[in-house]
Amino acid sequence: MYGWNKRRNQLNDEIQTHIDFETQENIQAGMSPEEARHAAMKKFGNALLVMDKSREIWRGLWLERLLQDLRYALRGLKNAPGYAVTVVLTLALGLGSAATMLAIVDCVLLRPVAIPHPHQLVLLYLKTDRAGLRGDLSYSQIETLRRDSRLLTAVAGYARTVEPVGTSNGTRSALVVQVTPGFFRMLDVHAALGRLPSQNDTAPVAVVSHNFWQERLNSDPHAIGSLIHLDGEARTIVGVLPRGVSILSGTGGPFVYTPISLPSQHAGLPSSSAFAMARIKPGVTVSQALAEAHSILGHSGTQDGVKGSHLAMQSYASYLTGDLSEPLFAFLGGVLILLLIACANAANLQIARAMERMTEMHVRSALGASFSRLLQQLLVESLVVSLLGATLGCALAFASTAIIRTVYEHQFARFREIAMHPIVFAAIALLALVAGILASLAPAFSIRRRTRVADVTQRATPRTSISGILVILQIALTCVLLATTGLFARTFRALQQIPLGFNPHHATNLVLMPIDSHESPTLIRQTDTRLLERFQALPGVESAAMQSSIPFSIYSPILTGATDVPGRPYQKGDSAIYSFVSSNFVRASGIRLLGGRGFVAQDETSPNMVALVNQAFVNKFLPGRSPLGVALRFHRRPRPAGPSGMPLGLFQVLEPEPDAPLKPSFSVVGVVQNELQGTDLGADFEPMIYLDYRQIPKDSDFLGIMMGSASQFVIRSRLPEGVLDNDLRTVLKQVAPDMAEMQLYSMEEEMAQSLGERNLALRLVSSFGAMALLLAAIGIYGMLAYSVALRRKEIGIRMALGCSRARVTRLVLQQAGVMVLVGLIPGVAGAWIAGHAVKSFLFRVEALDPLTLCAVAVILLLVCAIAAIIPALRAAQVDPMESLRAE
Repeated sequence: MYGWNKRRNQLNDEIQTHIDFETQENIQAGMSPEEARHAAMKKFGNALLVMDKSREIWRGLWLERLLQDLRYALRGLKNAPGYAVTVVLTLALGLGSAATMLAIVDCVLLRPVAIPHPHQLVLLYLKTDRAGLRGDLSYSQIETLRRDSRLLTAVAGYARTVEPVGTSNGTRSALVVQVTPGFFRMLDVHAALGRLPSQNDTAPVAVVSHNFWQERLNSDPHAIGSLIHLDGEARTIVGVLPRGVSILSGTGGPFVYTPISLPSQHAGLPSSSAFAMARIKPGVTVSQALAEAHSILGHSGTQDGVKGSHLAMQSYASYLTGDLSEPLFAFLGGVLILLLIACANAANLQIARAMERMTEMHVRSALGASFSRLLQQLLVESLVVSLLGATLGCALAFASTAIIRTVYEHQFARFREIAMHPIVFAAIALLALVAGILASLAPAFSIRRRTRVADVTQRATPRTSISGILVILQIALTCVLLATTGLFARTFRALQQIPLGFNPHHATNLVLMPIDSHESPTLIRQTDTRLLERFQALPGVESAAMQSSIPFSIYSPILTGATDVPGRPYQKGDSAIYSFVSSNFVRASGIRLLGGRGFVAQDETSPNMVALVNQAFVNKFLPGRSPLGVALRFHRRPRPAGPSGMPLGLFQVLEPEPDAPLKPSFSVVGVVQNELQGTDLGADFEPMIYLDYRQIPKDSDFLGIMMGSASQFVIRSRLPEGVLDNDLRTVLKQVAPDMAEMQLYSMEEEMAQSLGERNLALRLVSSFGAMALLLAAIGIYGMLAYSVALRRKEIGIRMALGCSRARVTRLVLQQAGVMVLVGLIPGVAGAWIAGHAVKSFLFRVEALDPLTLCAVAVILLLVCAIAAIIPALRAAQVDPMESLRAE
């Protein structure tokens, strides 16, 4: 600017010098000084115009004018604080929401995993024909692929279990991953501290995740070489993985990796199968690698690990994110709709401001300003507003991503990596520029039409249709977001209203595991019995019970047994889920007894085994018959299932075998209502049989299965959560110091967590819908306020001719209602499309739900009526004499 001022002063001095020379010549010709000066200036012409024409040949003049427009725009915004704050906040909401969703999509779906060349990593599994169930590969299949494959550079297997891990800070649960040789070499990761396991290790070793090192080892730099106790065995920590390397979940939980040797695959492994991961060679497609793996397993004779199954591959990135990709991209589409609403609102506000400045534009146009010069001024002001909105929006997005990361980092894969990266800021800056340009087009067209020389007719009501069209667009887009919000809300409500079969209120679940899994099942049962008695005797505890299968618990083994029912020939699929409970099960769980009786203390010493069944069992096996007194039998020999689908390998199937001896029968003494199984609220109820665990013979295979997993207690109490937790832990230390606490949580909290994914979706969509509704209200208010300002003369004339104030108010409200009704037509069509886009997230709700659409229409009409009431009242206060005097 200093250089421009200097050149401008030089040009001005040259012009003044020229005029001074001409003035001196006129004085010498006999004129008076005043006449000489006046004649010189008249001969030279308009000095300012000459200066502007002369400066046009300078380079960089456009930048000077741009800075002038920038200063003028800032002064204009300062003089109109209401307009400035409204339009900046409007764009900040839209751009901030877009920045938040872009950051989530970028970090969760697009940004590479913190592993070298993650696109080359794939998972291999057996996909069965039964409803898409997935099964693991056997260790022999994994070894065959590792040895014979030419397109896979490395193949490794891993098996996961949740086990108690003891450190110097105590024993707590952690995810233990047993990995085959070459697992870390396949991943191409290196230890942040220490080293990774090698084949030369003779003593038991372990590698821990960075999160485990921080939480359990207090970030001790000398942790390498220390001991952890796992399954009664001491293992030496040889390495710590780098920060952010969360190989199997993406949630960054505490992991412990222990190496296993394939030759000893039947010794100490959690099962005979494992998950398989491989790295394909560069340039090789997944289909090529899958075809080769099919061929290798087919020729090796190990392909049919599970009947009716076939080998499948999945990319590592899609495995981590699971089903998140589809809803996240759908939410990104929703936030872009919100951004369109914000842009339409900003355009409407700028049209109103441009109409207020129309006198100024007329004057500037009459003084010679071209349309391009006026357009540049409008564009600069619009871009200033957009960039201010983007700055505030990025600040809001920064806070929003921090909140989402904190709340959901342990619940969803890769959410702990969510952050605002430079690419997101660049994308928002670009969106802000585009939004600023688009928002300036509408007022620019209005100004061009109104500053034409031919357009000199003065109307009682200057009219413009652009504002109305933009408001209708906002209504339609808001209808889409509100309808989607309604679908998610109804889905969430439907899930909450599912009959659980038990009472989760005031119920606490305590999960225990023996520190040494080789402990005798008989001793574990005795310990559990003592604990149960002590829990029941605690002050404030209403009831306590043991249950092997508890809803919402990942520690529940799913024991499915083939069941023989008298009078019904055995058919394939005649099976039920077995749950082992204590005698106080009905009262502690809050399950409703539909018929017969529950377990009593006398059943423990009775020679006759008794059982409870649920209503689903009666409907399937005993329709039209009384189940009380029916004698059932189950087959003795249990064996692990292939396609478990359970993350912790706790699925067991009891299948009938031709020569398997049958255990003595057990009689049904009661029927209970259907109880939720697993963690899926939308799953169908399966037949269930409840047995008193103290009636199970000591030599039963069932006892080994049940006591070999976790011990789960349900405690019903109205004590404060902290008081009850302290009492339970005190009893645990006194009675069972060799048992480790795996989980202690209220059933209500666990139920809420099971709805986490849909809850996140509901919160995101609800926030979008609320902001869209607010923006639509602002848009309608601004448009009607602008319309009333333009129609003051018309309204005054109407009132002078006898129109009542109530009639004027109705006219303005009617204008708002017409815009809403017109906007609902494309809005309903858009809602139908959006409903089909999120159909996989819905539960017992149609994509085009009439009740939701009616509610949306009522809400829009109400909000628009509230937004229109102030302009309507303002219109009713117009003084007709003012309009007549103006005419």
